[in-house]
Amino acid sequence: MADHEHLETLRRDVDEWNRWRTEDPGVEPQLAGADLSGANLVLADLSRAVLRNANLTMSNLKGVDLRGADLRNANLTGARLIGVDLTGADLRGADLRTAEDLTLEQLEETVGDEKTRLPDYLQRPARWSIPFNAR
Repeated sequence: MADHEHLETLRRDVDEWNRWRTEDPGVEPQLAGADLSGANLVLADLSRAVLRNANLTMSNLKGVDLRGADLRNANLTGARLIGVDLTGADLRGADLRTAEDLTLEQLEETVGDEKTRLPDYLQRPARWSIPFNAR
């Protein structure tokens, strides 16, 4: 479940959010199940954020740092992903079918599985066939 304070700070002001993340870099933002549909989160630092089951449909994630984020079962349909750093992000079960500007290069550094839904123009990275615990 999302931490109410974390969610409200992010919704209110991305610059304030990023300052908080810089001042307290050890915090893992708790945004599980959050409804961030249509949110403008350009350049937000969401590294290591727990976004499991979050609704990010139609959100603008341009340039967002999602390194190490937990996006399991998140809904990213229609989300704008240009310039997003997904290194180490867990996309198992996430819905990315109509995500915009998603590239194979971004996916190569992520964790995914057979339940991860991708746009028709992208193939599942070969490394996703390796069991997660064997990596």
